[in-house]
Amino acid sequence: MINIAIVGATGLVGEKLTEILSSKLPRANVRLFGNSSVGNKVNYRGRETVIEDCENLLAGHIDYAMFMATNEVSKQYIPKLTAQGVTCIDNSSQFRLKRNVPLVVPCINGDKIAGNKLIANPNCSTIQVVVAVNALKQLQPTKMTAVTYQAVSGAGKAALTDLTEEHSYGKLRSFRHPIYDNVIPMIGDLREDGFTTEERKLTDESRKILDLPQLKVNSFCARIPITVGHSVFVNLHLKEKIDLDKVRHLLRNAPNVLLLDDAANGLYPMPMMLRNTKYVGVGRISKDPTANAINFFVVADNLLRGAAYNAYEILEYCLQPNARETN
Repeated sequence: MINIAIVGATGLVGEKLTEILSSKLPRANVRLFGNSSVGNKVNYRGRETVIEDCENLLAGHIDYAMFMATNEVSKQYIPKLTAQGVTCIDNSSQFRLKRNVPLVVPCINGDKIAGNKLIANPNCSTIQVVVAVNALKQLQPTKMTAVTYQAVSGAGKAALTDLTEEHSYGKLRSFRHPIYDNVIPMIGDLREDGFTTEERKLTDESRKILDLPQLKVNSFCARIPITVGHSVFVNLHLKEKIDLDKVRHLLRNAPNVLLLDDAANGLYPMPMMLRNTKYVGVGRISKDPTANAINFFVVADNLLRGAAYNAYEILEYCLQPNARETN
């Protein structure tokens, strides 16, 4: 029997991952871990399951540890677990850009997983962008501008409370400014170069996953007042001459992509359409009149496609050829 640990099991992403494993790997022995939630009981496969202290991770009897927690938790426990032979899949940003750590979206670079005891799960916005851009990689992308419109769930449960309870100054739990009926044009900490840590993730992670180290990337990240579903406007410069029919053909046949591109009839990707799915929606495709470039809009469920489901696909890849279920 496979023994799997979910660390951060009561967070938004951890809860999604727990649901996925319950459905996809019903025979696996799944243990749930946390920090502030230690001792709490949750329902897993119809049984009360106690949230364990993370220190119990080091006691053995774990084959795979899936970290849906903070950088600090990953930094503290992952090196110790990999030294014990445990395969770790990490959703934090702690190890993503380390040279010897594969940063994986399985439908793009799943071949990087084999033989590694630590695999990094990319940033939520990065995942949906690279799934779309990878479909067009044969057109030789040279430059990308990505502007994100990110749902509040990307900042956790407290952020959702700020939105749903319409918190204003004095009551905010997650944001510096109210998010209800507002747009906050900054996610993450501001760096000396004027970009935020979230924007650098999108820039650096995209280059690594796509294996395009020379790709020029300009990114800007904003938080918008919706619950679930990140949206990204992408402007992509190409070496090959623009052929929108070919662009649409490539996207239509790409794994995990839904081409939703009939704007005249009101068909384009929106968060409400992609929630609770594993797909990346792409639409509003047009030619940039100022350059050999295209514009398009990319939408995905940030908790599922952008985090939990990608982590599950990494785990599934690790388990091959002994995976209990297939997609």
